[in-house]
Amino acid sequence: MTAGADGGRATLLTPGTAVTGTLLPTADLRHVATPEKAGPVDSRGGLFAFTVATPGRYRVALGSAAWIDILTDGKPVASIGHSHGPACSGIRKMVDFQLGRGRHLVQIAGSRDRAVALMVARLPDPPL
Repeated sequence: MTAGADGGRATLLTPGTAVTGTLLPTADLRHVATPEKAGPVDSRGGLFAFTVATPGRYRVALGSAAWIDILTDGKPVASIGHSHGPACSGIRKMVDFQLGRGRHLVQIAGSRDRAVALMVARLPDPPL
């Protein structure tokens, strides 16, 4: 599936389902919010959207190096955790966010790759 070029055309993701997203040249994008690390002018990125029905911790996993932002109402959400995938898993980067109900955007920037494995998933609630 091809990433959207702006927030209004963000490609819809289903949480818990992995996809291969085709990224667009940075010059063709209209970022909703300026990425903290946009990457070089010849890099790639794109926008994806997903809906949270159950508030909680959500993880965005990527198969290659890129900058990840989650945007809610056009504003970046602060990440609450960063990690790498297990060896030989194909997961390069994982970033966690605390999200409420509603529509959120995944904004990817600074990728050297044309396509990226991508998944958004809800994490279990921490034990009490």
